[in-house]
Amino acid sequence: MNIYVIRHGESEHNVDRSVMAHTHDSNHSLTPLGEKQVKKTGEFMKTMVNESTVLYTSPYLRTKQTAKAIYSQLPGQVSFYESPLIREWELGNLYDFTDRSPQAKREFKAAGQFYFRYQNGESLADVYLRATMFMNTVVDRLNQQQRYENLIIVTHAAFMQMLIAFLMKWPVEDLAGFKPIENASVIKINEIDGDYQYEKIFVPIV
Repeated sequence: MNIYVIRHGESEHNVDRSVMAHTHDSNHSLTPLGEKQVKKTGEFMKTMVNESTVLYTSPYLRTKQTAKAIYSQLPGQVSFYESPLIREWELGNLYDFTDRSPQAKREFKAAGQFYFRYQNGESLADVYLRATMFMNTVVDRLNQQQRYENLIIVTHAAFMQMLIAFLMKWPVEDLAGFKPIENASVIKINEIDGDYQYEKIFVPIV
């Protein structure tokens, strides 16, 4: 089964992080540029998959908007589902990047990016666990059923990084300071002779 992992298009907080202080991350919408990006990605995915395809999306607004834009260009038989397992890295109910307490800064320095758990949120280690759960409970079952030739996952940058880290067996020390993949870009993952391989196959140019 071909696995295509897609980041959402540009969203409001990608342009202005201050919106996270007053609007929960799940409610951030795509920007006009993001809408153009995901249209391009949909046009690309139309050439990559057939009707034997299933699409899973994070339930966050920007990922659902991205997934629906892509889905609208795919064959009508494609299945469409949501999974909270593939949601964004939670930094708290509301998070103000300009108002981090001295204690939080000390804890972050002591724990490091991978293990530091945000107040009312998650650590990257928690996201890593969600990635393993999604692989073990959803992807492995789809592989066993052999119902689909293609799986599309519409998600977020941190989840993508942790999913790849799990599949590629990267050590923890290599997981800090990752650079997010471009908005609306596509990573293709395949299992070859028992090992996973991945490559970035599309970046929308708008």
